[in-house]
Amino acid sequence: MNSIPLAQVVYALDIGGSETLARRLALGLRRRCYACSLFAVHDDGPLADLLRADGIPCRAFLRKGKWDIGPLVKLVQQFRADGTKVVHTHHLGQLLYGGLAGRLAGCRIIHTEHEYYTLMRPRAQQLLRVLSRLADRVTAVAEPVRSFLEGTVGLPAGKLITIQNGVEIHRYETAIPQDRAEWDFKDSEVIIGCVARLSPEKGHTVLLRAFRKVINRYPLAGLVLIGDGAERERLQQLATDLGIGHLVRFLGLRADVPEVLAACDLFTLPSIQEGFPMVILEALAAGKAVIASEVGAIPDVIRHGATGMLVPPGDADALADALCFLIEDKGARQRLGQSGHELVREVYDFERTVGQYDDLYQRVLGEAGMLGAGWNASPMSCRGGIGR
Repeated sequence: MNSIPLAQVVYALDIGGSETLARRLALGLRRRCYACSLFAVHDDGPLADLLRADGIPCRAFLRKGKWDIGPLVKLVQQFRADGTKVVHTHHLGQLLYGGLAGRLAGCRIIHTEHEYYTLMRPRAQQLLRVLSRLADRVTAVAEPVRSFLEGTVGLPAGKLITIQNGVEIHRYETAIPQDRAEWDFKDSEVIIGCVARLSPEKGHTVLLRAFRKVINRYPLAGLVLIGDGAERERLQQLATDLGIGHLVRFLGLRADVPEVLAACDLFTLPSIQEGFPMVILEALAAGKAVIASEVGAIPDVIRHGATGMLVPPGDADALADALCFLIEDKGARQRLGQSGHELVREVYDFERTVGQYDDLYQRVLGEAGMLGAGWNASPMSCRGGIGR
């Protein structure tokens, strides 16, 4: 059977939440007989090297100015040259470029919204209402996002579907812990991990101020920050000013996140704004107790006192108290880590996510009469390469 050419469109070839999901989805769909590619409309980035190593075609169409039509024209040409059947866009801006280009190239369009805090402005909601007409379906990565798209934005319920993010659980269950000596930490120290882009909405300033309070009570604690971004220099300076620079490690972007998480004792995500963060699922898959802000769809996963701990966003005192509680109570760390791990295994296996997107693509292609002779209607029967 022929493979189904599918293109995903993201903001940049960077290692962010939606971009990482797009890459993992491409890898999963390739096993189901899709010919996957990934395109960005704004910038290149380190994700490009990972995609090329995976054998997934990728390209960045660099946008010059807010209303540059260059990426639109090039995407149309790319989709036509590749014989693309489905275009899957991530976030509102990419629906404008990828959705319109896909329609002009005769493709079916799936659009995904990963959060709703960037859609709070009425103008953004109006634009989404207009552009969503390009899409055959609009997916939300969590039920609170879907509810916002229907109730606040006003998208029709019949066009919306929730497809929850998932995690490749086995990668985290079998990871060999990173050697703490490489971070200049001892095994006797309690290590707190955080994986997030270094940008204001992720709340690193709150975390550093909370960690300063933690050190006053537990001087043998350490903090490991994985991720990079425009805030790095300011955060490093803040750590120094707070007198905790010697206990904080800025590890930058890492390809070995499962191994880093395995070496940590607990995990925190102090976001001020959030959608449905994959790193929460990854930490739970690694069996780590999680402390996270009560924002976005996080409470769908972290149920306070059952699968983790929730704190108010922006509250350094509450975060410090929660961190101290788990540092002090190893039994609580183990109990929360185990219950969170069981939840991920039961509900958030990434193969389920891939299967739901596969079903959705098949549905919209079938509705359009685009699954004719030679196209594989049962992608799981496909084995081998990407079939380009």
